[in-house]
Amino acid sequence: MTSAFDALGYLSADVEDARRALRDRHSADIAKVEALCAEALGDLAEIEGDRTQAFLVGLGFWLRCIEACQGAVLLIERGLPTAPFPVLRTAFECLFFACALWRNPGLAERLQVGHDVERVKQAKAMIAAGAASRIPAERVLDLESVAAEATPLGSGLSVWEAAVAADLRHEYETAYRGFGIAGAHASLRSLDDYFDERADGSFTLRFEPNSSRTAWLLGLVATCLKGGVDRCRQARS
Repeated sequence: MTSAFDALGYLSADVEDARRALRDRHSADIAKVEALCAEALGDLAEIEGDRTQAFLVGLGFWLRCIEACQGAVLLIERGLPTAPFPVLRTAFECLFFACALWRNPGLAERLQVGHDVERVKQAKAMIAAGAASRIPAERVLDLESVAAEATPLGSGLSVWEAAVAADLRHEYETAYRGFGIAGAHASLRSLDDYFDERADGSFTLRFEPNSSRTAWLLGLVATCLKGGVDRCRQARS
């Protein structure tokens, strides 16, 4: 990295040079991910005929999963230390919901309940937090209208429940939880890449690309995509 990175960080042109070098070093891992993306998108293009609403909602989550996996790769190959974690966590979360709906279409109703409950909850919370003094009056009226809606009966579908319904509990307990600790949340573990320890025990800040976990992260992207491709094929057959 040159002084350009010191000035602009990951927005500097230097990062593109590092990206090309990383793609050369991990060409096999990246090729595997690209092949899985091609399979996933090719399968989607072949889906025809009438489909249930639950199946289509599952496809929506699957597309979000593919997008998040590709977004994670764009971050990984540029050496961002923690930014891939929240994106990959989203990819697995969408995978869980997609596969849960394909295996049990009846869960779509709980997803709708969860959506409606959160809308009402947010509207009430925004009003309580002083929205009237922060946003236009017409927007406040919209919030009040939503807050006045009857709270739906029942409960939403949690990520854990979706993972269990999708038979992906192992992926939840390992990858999904692990991403939360590693950097998807503001955890202490997520700070590991930003400090260098000196001989006297003191620390200095570090801000630079890191490729030490590239193979591992690309492997998790491949795991996510492979799981979705297999289950999507099962659901559409």
